[in-house]
Amino acid sequence: MKGIMDYYDKTALEWAKMSYTPDPEIPALLDFARRFPPGSRFLDLCCGCGCESQRIHAMGYEVVGLDFSEESLKIARERNPDIVFYQDDLRNDYSYIGKVDAVIVIAGLVHIEKDQLPLAFSRMRDVMKDEGRLFITVREGQGKIEKRSQYIVDGETYDRAFFGHSLEELQAAASGMFAFEQGMGDDGTGWHNYIFTTVKEKESKKRTGK
Repeated sequence: MKGIMDYYDKTALEWAKMSYTPDPEIPALLDFARRFPPGSRFLDLCCGCGCESQRIHAMGYEVVGLDFSEESLKIARERNPDIVFYQDDLRNDYSYIGKVDAVIVIAGLVHIEKDQLPLAFSRMRDVMKDEGRLFITVREGQGKIEKRSQYIVDGETYDRAFFGHSLEELQAAASGMFAFEQGMGDDGTGWHNYIFTTVKEKESKKRTGK
């Protein structure tokens, strides 16, 4: 059985066809972006084929994207030559991208198990300015959701390891690094958009013992 990266490499074109549309899939994301002054720097984490990167960049912001799918990034770079995209895993140290004012993670955390969430938040905090904000879209639930994990594409079975997360899980994992600010644009589908703000560096060090 093939895994998450194989799945997104295989289906990159299909995701691009669904994502590059005139209307934003997540209007709340654009409302979030408007809170920042022109020229602010965004990281589109788990950017996929780059559609949200394109929307944020078109609003007058600097954007960098990061994803682990090579095929998705090929599309992102072809469609957005003015945006820099990096290939990496969100659990790795990607501080080489430099500091950003905001991080957006659209569904990226659905592929991260509960016990790996603190590491994911730590990597995000490493690149965030002290007055930064984080926009997260997650699927409500607990643990692995099997019906959203296994897919058959062209006769091949893929396990994309899809996990639901509650707000309480996210808050616990982000403790000492980010504080919950608000939810945005809940449409009743089970997908939730949350905004977190950075915890001050000295407070973060005090809480983590660093």
